[in-house]
Amino acid sequence: MSRTLPAILLAGFGLLAIHPAEAQDAKDKGIYAVARVGGVIQPDQKLDRNGLPTVTIDETTKYKTGITGEIGAGYDFGMVRVEQTIGYTNLKLDRDKAQDGGFSANGRAKMFTATVNAYVDIPLSRTFQPYVGGGIGVSRVDANLSRVNTATRIGSGYSGKDWGMTWHADAGLGIRMNDKMTVEVGGRYSRTGKLAFDGQAAGVGTTYEPQLNAVSGTVGLRYKF
Repeated sequence: MSRTLPAILLAGFGLLAIHPAEAQDAKDKGIYAVARVGGVIQPDQKLDRNGLPTVTIDETTKYKTGITGEIGAGYDFGMVRVEQTIGYTNLKLDRDKAQDGGFSANGRAKMFTATVNAYVDIPLSRTFQPYVGGGIGVSRVDANLSRVNTATRIGSGYSGKDWGMTWHADAGLGIRMNDKMTVEVGGRYSRTGKLAFDGQAAGVGTTYEPQLNAVSGTVGLRYKF
């Protein structure tokens, strides 16, 4: 996924080049506000256990479907929109999957995120405008996770807060209701890394550096001033 964002941006610019007249007709420059809300469909955590003591946390940990949302403001240049948003995501551990194999487990992750985003609107028509784009920023992550063998009582876990780096790649459809309002239906792949949490494994102190990944579906509203 590291090359997804540049690829979809190039694809969007290419489609704009094919329909320059329509793109010109669709230009409505100006400041807008945006709000989005949705569900985190496939959240998981990746953990590189190389170099760590005996760790009972899986390399891939699944979370339940969670909630996510963001608000922000931006500027529509006609061909490209640039915006800044702040968001919140709340995830709970999928305990049924984490407890397979005779383990007990608990965990959650909450993220407050601030990103700068850029989007390309593809002017299929005045009403329907698919978009592609993405963003990059920072997240404040409050997380805990533990997994203990119920027979031996040996386990590992972490708990804490840290700043991480976040990026996301988006694609969706904008539906213009009128000159002021556009309804969005979109999908997003996001990744948050560069995290470090103090924890323990089999009673030995260690540091965990998890990576959080998610696929989300959102609906949103853009209002142009």
